[in-house]
Amino acid sequence: MQNAIEVAIAAFGAVVAIVLIFAAVLGLRSSIDTRRRRKARARADAEAWTRLLDNQLAIAPSYVTDVEAAAALDRARKLHHNAGESLKTAKKTKQYERIRTYALAGLHNLNVVRRRLGKAPGPQGPMPFNGASATAVDRADVQHDIPTSPSTGLYFY
Repeated sequence: MQNAIEVAIAAFGAVVAIVLIFAAVLGLRSSIDTRRRRKARARADAEAWTRLLDNQLAIAPSYVTDVEAAAALDRARKLHHNAGESLKTAKKTKQYERIRTYALAGLHNLNVVRRRLGKAPGPQGPMPFNGASATAVDRADVQHDIPTSPSTGLYFY
């Protein structure tokens, strides 16, 4: 009788160990898959915003006489260059997020140029989580100007 109890306890322990190992393997695979999907989405976002910045720079004036507008246009071009160069070598999610930030900052600088020239603002990008709070009316006015792409996801207003 003593041997049967010891065998049952050992068998139960072995089953529990197998289940725990199986759960750990599934959890690890899930974690790797989630990380891979986040990286793919970050890359797609970075590429989409960089492409939008490229298109907006293509239609921007090549020369402006206003000093502040010229400086903003130069900053936008530098940010576009940095985003393009970084996109070629990026391998990690954080790098893609930084590239996306470069592109959004470039779009912001292009909007500064447009405002200084008295033109309507162009695409502005999503609102940052910790950005300056805008009133609900301001958010509603800006919402239709935000470009969308398959990978931009939901916007937080």
